[in-house]
This record gives sequence, C-alpha cells and structure tokens, in this order.
Amino acid sequence: MNDSRIKHKSVAVKDVLILGFAFFATYFGAGNLIFPPQLGFVSGSSYGPALVGLTLSGILLPIFALLIISRYGDVRRITERVGPYTYNILLTLLMIVCIFVSIPRTCATAIQLGIQGNFPNVPFIPGVVIYFLLSYWITSDETSVLDKVGKFLTPLLALILVVIGVLGVVSPIGTPAEPTVANSFTNAFLGGYNTGDVLVSFIMASLFIQSVENKGYVESRDRNRMMFYCGVVSVILLFIIYGSLLFMGACVSADVPSDTGRAELLVLVIKRVGGAVMLPMGVAVILACLTTAVGQIAAVADFFHTASSNRVSYKVVAIMTCILSALTALLGVDGIVEYIGWIFGVSYPPVLALMVLGTFASFISHNEAYKGATYAVTAYALIEALPGLSSLEAAKSIVSVMPLSAVGFGWVTPFVVGLIVGSVVGHMRGQNV
Repeated sequence: MNDSRIKHKSVAVKDVLILGFAFFATYFGAGNLIFPPQLGFVSGSSYGPALVGLTLSGILLPIFALLIISRYGDVRRITERVGPYTYNILLTLLMIVCIFVSIPRTCATAIQLGIQGNFPNVPFIPGVVIYFLLSYWITSDETSVLDKVGKFLTPLLALILVVIGVLGVVSPIGTPAEPTVANSFTNAFLGGYNTGDVLVSFIMASLFIQSVENKGYVESRDRNRMMFYCGVVSVILLFIIYGSLLFMGACVSADVPSDTGRAELLVLVIKRVGGAVMLPMGVAVILACLTTAVGQIAAVADFFHTASSNRVSYKVVAIMTCILSALTALLGVDGIVEYIGWIFGVSYPPVLALMVLGTFASFISHNEAYKGATYAVTAYALIEALPGLSSLEAAKSIVSVMPLSAVGFGWVTPFVVGLIVGSVVGHMRGQNV
C-alpha cells in the first residue's frame, strides 16, 4: 500500500504528557537521585562541564537508544543480525540485572531515604514487604501500568522535584569549592552510566512501544513521532532535576567532608534547602523509586511471559520478581551499590555497540561485521570489568594499552577492529544482509 494513502493519527497533547511523564518516571529511579548530587559535589566550581557530561550519558544517550529501538519496532530486530539467540540471551541477562540490582535498589533507597530519612524508627523489613505489595498491585494489570504511572504518580513526583530544584538554584545553599576530580566532564559522563538508563531503554522498549500503540499510534511513522515527543518531555524533566541536584551538590562541596556517602549527601542537600522540604522530598523519593520499580517489574513479567510462549503467566512472573527483589533489597543501599559497578561495566559496552550498529545498519553490508563488533566489545567488557578476570595482570595490561580506556571508551577500538575483521570475513564468504 502507498504510504501516502495511510491515514495517520494526529498527536494528542494529553497522550504526550501522560506517556512522557510515564517514560520520565520509569527512567528516574534510585540512581538518578543519589548520583547527581555526588557528581556535583566532586566537580565543585566545574559543575557546568559536569552537567554537560551527565546530560550526554544520563539523559540524551538513553532517549536516543529508545528512539533507535522504536525505529526498528523492537530490540529483536537490532540483535537478529548478531545471531538468532542474541535477543533472548541479552534480554534475559538484562532482566536478571533488573531483578537483582535496579528493582531492589529502588526499594532500599525509598525506605532508607524516603521513609527513614523522615521517620528514623520505621523498621526496614516491614517497609520492604509493603513496598513490593504495592508494586505488585500496580503492575498486576499489565494493560494499564504506564497509564497509572503517567496519570497519577508522576505529576506529583515531577512537581515536588522541580519545586525543590528551583528553590535550590534560585537561593544557592553554598559556594562551590575547587573540583576534586581531574576532569569533571569525563567523571560525570562515566558517572551517568551508573543510572543504568541505557539498559532501561533496552529493558523497557517493548512496554513503551506497546503503550504508545495502545493509544492508537500503530503506524511506524506515528509511533516514532509519538516516541520522539515523549522523549522530549522526559529530556526536559530529567535535565531540570539532574541539573538542580548536581548544582546543589556542588554548592556544599566547600564545607562537607569528602567521605560523605551518596545517600547522606542527598539528605544533607535537601536539609540545606529547608527543613520544610524534607517530607515532600521523602514523598518524591518514594514515588521516584516506586514508579521505576513498577515499570521494570512489568517489563520483566512481560518478557518472561512472552519468552515462555505464554506458558508462564504474567502475574506469576511479577510475583516471583517481587519476592526475589525483596530478598535482595534486604542488603540495603550500600550493600547493593557495592556490586553494581562491575555489572554495569560489563553490560554497557555491548549495549552501546548494538545501539551504534543499529544507527548505521544501512551502511553495514555483512552480518559478520555485526557479529565481529559485538563479540569483540563483549570480550573486552568482560576483561575490563568482570571480577576475578579484570584483576589479572594480563587483563590490566590489555586495558591499559587500549586507546580511550582512561575516559571509559576502551571498547571503541575493539568495536572498530571487530567491525573491520567481520566485514572482511563476510566479504570473503559472500554473505550479505
């Protein structure tokens, strides 16, 4: 059919706002609260370059990844050129990261900062149980998860955070000191990885796309346009909130001990803004964490339900996800943060490689090039970040001689080499797309 004869659905502002707020809330979770103030704290008077670095890696990169996935329709079409099992392997690993890292981190942060920050005597374990009971109740109806988040939870979350951010910027809570890191931009750019939001784009893409199509934007052009507008809403909200949190962290850098923990620093910053905002901030912390948990529980349940050819029900997977995440949440924020660094270190480079390959797919003639680039980057990521392997002298030597490894882009050279070798092998074999 001629595309010009297709009746395209016009974009409704209401849909953009509801879904855009829901997208923002799903991205904005525990890490998004605790990392920006710390990045500003070490950047001090160089908070400007730090904000640029965080904006690139923590805001624009995740949204760009989501738009690339939307262009293809789903993650599977990006991964299928690597191999028929790549999609299931990648998404299974990312869903495991959700269950044992990002979802329990939201719970621990919500309780320790949102609740115990205001009411120190509230017991931790009952809080975990209540948190996941509420999370399951919201996610139990898979058809309306993002609508619930976008209509009810997120507007309140965004309002509280924007008001607090404006107060902290209009009336600075201190004077930034000299930076304690050599390069504020690079440090913040790499710090943006710890939010895990590029992984969130791959994890949540299916649910986001389904929610957009449920609103009637089923043609690819309509879907992509709607995803773009929702992405713009997310970018604006994330930039305002990240920027204010980072700036407030910089403002206390002159008179706060350098060994102050991330969670403690966030509480201190909010108290400096004014004691009256502690309770609203506690509500915002709970909402930020809950909305992220809800979206990711729904994504995990939907993935394994679909992967099992509907043999395992959505609700059963959601219940098991809540139970496993609750048990992990008992480690607390610090216990979880201790092991997430290497997980993101291993996960990010292959996902970024797939994103680059998806962006320039039309210029890549051979599937072998896809395979070469992805395999080479995955191998390098394991050498650089996997505990045990990365501590070997041979692994350290490889990383140290790799160009750009000092600024977090050591995977670029393996990517280029793998792409070239794969292209040559594909040409020799005569294999095209």
